[in-house]
Amino acid sequence: MLIVPLHRRLTRANFPLVTLLLILVNCFVYAFFQSGDDRVYHRAADYYASAGLDKIEFPAYREWLGSRPKEARRLALAQKGTSETMLGLIESDDEFLAALHADGVITPAQEGYAQWREQRAQFERIWDGAFTPSHELRFSHFEPTRMFAAMFLHGGAEHLIGNMIFLAVLGLLVEGALGAGWFLLLYLAGGMCSQLITLAWRWGEHGAALGASGAIAALMGAYCVLWGLRKVRVFWWFFVVFDYVRVPALALLPVWFGWEVFNLWFNREAHVGFDAHAGGILAGAALAFALRRAGRVRDDFISEDERGEQREQNVAAFERALLHLGKLEIAEARALLVRIDAEEPGKLPVLVALYRCARYAGKPAQIDAQATRVFEFPAISVDDIREQKNVYDDYLKACGGAPRLAPERLLKLITPFLRIGEAQAAEAVLRGVGETSPQLASLPAAWFALAMRAPEGSAQRRARLEHLLQHYAHSEFAPKAQFLLRQN
Repeated sequence: MLIVPLHRRLTRANFPLVTLLLILVNCFVYAFFQSGDDRVYHRAADYYASAGLDKIEFPAYREWLGSRPKEARRLALAQKGTSETMLGLIESDDEFLAALHADGVITPAQEGYAQWREQRAQFERIWDGAFTPSHELRFSHFEPTRMFAAMFLHGGAEHLIGNMIFLAVLGLLVEGALGAGWFLLLYLAGGMCSQLITLAWRWGEHGAALGASGAIAALMGAYCVLWGLRKVRVFWWFFVVFDYVRVPALALLPVWFGWEVFNLWFNREAHVGFDAHAGGILAGAALAFALRRAGRVRDDFISEDERGEQREQNVAAFERALLHLGKLEIAEARALLVRIDAEEPGKLPVLVALYRCARYAGKPAQIDAQATRVFEFPAISVDDIREQKNVYDDYLKACGGAPRLAPERLLKLITPFLRIGEAQAAEAVLRGVGETSPQLASLPAAWFALAMRAPEGSAQRRARLEHLLQHYAHSEFAPKAQFLLRQN
């Protein structure tokens, strides 16, 4: 069974730098430190066979296993295994090796003991030259340095690639939710906890473990707790059946943990660290819970998926509202637009559509209110300013050429109108405000700015400066206007 949370779009803002570094470290260790192990093993195995150690130790190992009922599974492998399998079993059996070194298997009284002892020592010198056996986690041994190092080792290219894919998928999400520092702490602490749980589960056994899957499982547990009851999209695959589904993230925790426990009990021959996976999931969940209680979680990042989905829903709702408007179904259109405006306030297309609803309804108070919201929009792009200009032109018609809005609000339209080259419209606004509120203190400055927009020496500039002198002769801008008129 496979359940994977769907990836979020990668951006510069959420780039998972620590995740990338962890992936590079794992790949570097495998490519540059572990890559020579196979050559060492082959050289050691060749020496083992050429020295005749297999003829001495293989029968001794089978006999030793036969005297221990709890080793029935290993005995079965030893009886039908190849030479490579036998050698691997011997070198992974710490108890047998301890007895071998203590002369408890091959005794000094046996013929050829001295030669065997020398050849065994030479074999171990070759075998110990491999990197992986010196750093992997050994069952029944509490060695913190090995526990840490084993988190960056892998048993093969497929093992590495599979783990790194899951690390990339989960790392982008969890690192974004926690930030680089706390993410790294959770990853390493979760991995070490999974190693401890493996030791506790395997204590008394002989063997070794390696891989990043325990730390990655900690990211799985953390993801469930960090996203909590928020619904997330996941891809699931069970044998030949697969699909996408939305479920609360926390619901994945018992599923993921239960699957690992199930396999731990009923799939013991798989040679997969289900104990490390289960321990990592629990450790990651506990660490994430502690970080959330400590206020170290970026809820804005976690909520981005919901916001994105909400935006998609609002886009569809806006299209439906426009269809209603086209059919003059004003009440239906307005209900959709009001909801969109409440969830994503300050969207100019929505404000314009709400103005259209008020215009079709024909209620002056609503028209004024919605027109004010359109004009208050901080338009930056030319298209947005032109949209405001279109609404203003329509608003003039609705008011019979006499806008009912506050003069200060109307004056703020002059600057954006001038930006798009609508000087005549800006002048019309000024003249209209001047007729209704001639004493407005900001009018002289507005007229002077409008005059300066006209080409130097043009009749347009001269007419506007003369208007300023005629109507605002006592303002601070009058002397400037008079000076400019003399220059012309």
